[in-house]
Amino acid sequence: MHPMSHEPLLDDAHFAASACHNCGESLATPYCASCGQKRAERFRLRTIASEAWDKLRLFDFDTLRAIARTLVAPGTVAREFVLGARKRHPHPLKLLLIAIGLLLLVLARSRHLDSRDATVGQAMSLMQSYAQWSFSIGIVAILAASLLAYRRRGGYNFTEHLVLAIYTHFLVILASILSLLPKLVWRSPEFLAMHRSWSGWGMGVIEMMIVALAFTQFFRLDWRRDGASLLIATLAFAGIKWLLLQIYAWLLVKAVMASSG
Repeated sequence: MHPMSHEPLLDDAHFAASACHNCGESLATPYCASCGQKRAERFRLRTIASEAWDKLRLFDFDTLRAIARTLVAPGTVAREFVLGARKRHPHPLKLLLIAIGLLLLVLARSRHLDSRDATVGQAMSLMQSYAQWSFSIGIVAILAASLLAYRRRGGYNFTEHLVLAIYTHFLVILASILSLLPKLVWRSPEFLAMHRSWSGWGMGVIEMMIVALAFTQFFRLDWRRDGASLLIATLAFAGIKWLLLQIYAWLLVKAVMASSG
């Protein structure tokens, strides 16, 4: 839970150094003469939004290449981005928008196919419409678990923990999309029933594995030394998400009853 003695704390002095945090070259102007990245500032809530606006383009070759790296090293990408390598990696909000867009497309197609298979009443339609946004709960759960378990490790502030949560949740959303794709191909009642039975707990295990991987990479954890804290952090994520989903479901029922009543 506590920072390791040899692990330096992140502070403002890191970003005051006259070196590019993307490529390491000496930095004498606001922009790096070698890679072109603007001098990196420490992340705070006001800067994360402004940098996302500067990088509004969603798809290019660099983005696709960066996405491939994020698939195997979400915590490493988040750590490097927080430390100043902003040109090397896509902005986390940019990746999140891509993932949300793809997820909503798959959900819309899946809901459309489901409506062919059975008659969907007004209340159920409202329930499906509201419930599809429950994926956003994952960011809150990851952020809360990160802060609870590692708030004193590395000197990271709230926004830097949020960057980790967004990168991690990007990968969680992609895993959710992959789990939904078979439903678009196989529509037999037997397969759909089987998919419903295993997708819930199966995705839960996958999400916990993704969170554990991201925390390990971002905080540079050692499985033998930090295994207990990592297990606690991962279980905290699962517990917090479960609790938030229960609250969300209760509010969802209330909203649907109010809308249809």
